[in-house]
Amino acid sequence: MTSTLRIRGLYAAALTQLFCQYDSEWTIVQPDDEVRMRLNYAWRMDSPEVDIDDEPDAHGHREVLRVSGPADAVKRALHIVQQHCFDVITYQDSVQVGAIYLGLVGLYSRSRRRAVVYLGQPLAGVLSLRYEDREPRVGTYIPVRIDALPVAGDDRPQLSASITVPGQYAVLTTVPGVKMSKQITDLSRQEWLKRLGEAQDTGGWGMIWRTAAQYAEEPALVQEVQHLAQEARDLQAHLDATTSVGYVRGGDIVAHIHLPGHAKAVCDSLRAHLLPTLPGHHKYKAREDVYGTTVDALEKELPPEVLHTRTLTLRVLSSLDAMQPPIQHHIRLVGRDPQGKMHEHGMGEQVAFDLDAGWVEVQQAIRSKEAYPSGFQIDKQPGDYTITRFQEGSWHYVTRFYGRQGEWKGDYASLTTPIAIFSDQIHLWDLPVSAWRSPAHKPGLSGLETLRRLQHEEVVSAALVQKVQEEGEALLQQFTQEGA
Repeated sequence: MTSTLRIRGLYAAALTQLFCQYDSEWTIVQPDDEVRMRLNYAWRMDSPEVDIDDEPDAHGHREVLRVSGPADAVKRALHIVQQHCFDVITYQDSVQVGAIYLGLVGLYSRSRRRAVVYLGQPLAGVLSLRYEDREPRVGTYIPVRIDALPVAGDDRPQLSASITVPGQYAVLTTVPGVKMSKQITDLSRQEWLKRLGEAQDTGGWGMIWRTAAQYAEEPALVQEVQHLAQEARDLQAHLDATTSVGYVRGGDIVAHIHLPGHAKAVCDSLRAHLLPTLPGHHKYKAREDVYGTTVDALEKELPPEVLHTRTLTLRVLSSLDAMQPPIQHHIRLVGRDPQGKMHEHGMGEQVAFDLDAGWVEVQQAIRSKEAYPSGFQIDKQPGDYTITRFQEGSWHYVTRFYGRQGEWKGDYASLTTPIAIFSDQIHLWDLPVSAWRSPAHKPGLSGLETLRRLQHEEVVSAALVQKVQEEGEALLQQFTQEGA
């Protein structure tokens, strides 16, 4: 079974190189411009079954892939990425984009022109109205489509009153008129498609021509529109007969793939087969605001043999930060949990670093008892502080706890996916596994059962669990030997 796949965004070249290795299962369509220029293939321009793109967070960092499409195809795509990048962390949204529901209007704000629509327990969505839309009455039933996933600060999906019936070349919609994809830029083709759309009997439904329509012949377009018109009539009859709030017809599932340090290094290697690639390309380009222009310049100007000899240690920073100290005095610690949520670990004072060895040490004052790790049994006193050594690419970091007079109180090791160090920030993907030791307590290790539960939920891979278990047991053995 072959599925069509469209890849966009920062990781497009790397993932195109990856999925091209599975040409019996996947066909890349509508390729990224950079890929199209580099690979002179007879690319197909069909509409994709599966879409992969990066998903910027609130800070503009691009650490996450968004994969959408039919459930079976999305799961097969996730499996391939996980096979090659075993440290990725994945989760799936509970709602399906494009799914159609019969909803009940619960609340309506005239000033904000927004309604809360109940879709069946426990799901509700937010419907934003255009100025030309009629105001809904509270307590009435209306058909709605899930238009987008929840936005930051609101756990409810975004709804649309526009019902759609999608096809390969066209989408029928309850919004009247003939429109088309912004990717159809040829004016003569636009005019031709507009006339063709207006000539079709769609039963009063509007039409949107998709990108693939500009490459198709008229008989194929007309045949599909006739098929979609019948689907639209069937859907309307189903909606008319539905009398209870709830799901009517399915959409696409959406999965999110978080890309830690090992995954980015794999993407670097894949991209290097197609384009000049600085080691650490995806690590630095994910923070486009700071490093993007410099990375582009280095890849354009440095000879390939120089790019290939660059190391993955912090020495890369001496090129990226030529106008400032390689490691700043104050460093922000940024962590993410397995659900992808960002957690600030505060600011730390850089006390030592070594570019050749690829590490930096950070000191932080402990300002409250809540700042100590949960369950870490040491004597907690005002004036305590920590010193943590972070090693680029390491799977753990050890935080050493000290009292006001510099007396050592204990060590707490956090297991993580490979650490990424920047001149002003350290990025951590914290996993629920930790090891510890103190003068009063034997070394211990906890959290592996929680990580195995995440594996059972298909959030992390078996290979990641195995790697973290080995790392944790090695730390525990080290702590025990040093204690003895």
